[in-house]
Amino acid sequence: MQVNTFSNVASITQTQVGSKKAEDTKDKNVLSADSSKDVDKNTLEKLNALGGKGITQIYLVQFQQETMNAVFGSSNAQAGLESLLNDSDKAKSILSNIDFASIGYNGKNPLSMDKSELEELLGEDGFFGIANTANRIADFVINGAGDDIEKLQKGFEGMKSGFEQAEKMWGGKLPQISQDTIDAAIKKVSERIDELGGKTLDLQA
Repeated sequence: MQVNTFSNVASITQTQVGSKKAEDTKDKNVLSADSSKDVDKNTLEKLNALGGKGITQIYLVQFQQETMNAVFGSSNAQAGLESLLNDSDKAKSILSNIDFASIGYNGKNPLSMDKSELEELLGEDGFFGIANTANRIADFVINGAGDDIEKLQKGFEGMKSGFEQAEKMWGGKLPQISQDTIDAAIKKVSERIDELGGKTLDLQA
């Protein structure tokens, strides 16, 4: 899975949330997303001024940001589909702005699906089921970091941050399917870090 795959989804979902109600909440979400981007930009500029060591840190911070975007986009898509089962207007708004092809899904438009089709898509063997979604997220981190423990740890932190941002977007806890998905993804990445002799205990807090 390429980096741009997830970055595109995050960009779309963060900047094009067009909920017709609660405009003030929408504006707050957009401002929050823009704010975090500004922080990242400032951080990168400061690191760039540090020279060689700064460049290494930029490399790690960028990977952390890419992972955060991966989780943010995937969690929003998955939570949106789950909420669509309840005919949520907010879910329809978010899903209508997601380019599903960019995350590897080329099937029928979920907005045109009936309840049974949505349930299958979110089911055990579905593209957005717990196992498949968790593996896509975890494999993005593991394959992207290789044997670099520090990079894996940054990816781990990015996963947690991305999920937290998705919860803020939805205004609270995501559906249980999303909770189980991030837990499975974190477990897989944690095991890889431990396998390489790293420490995930301090990252769990």
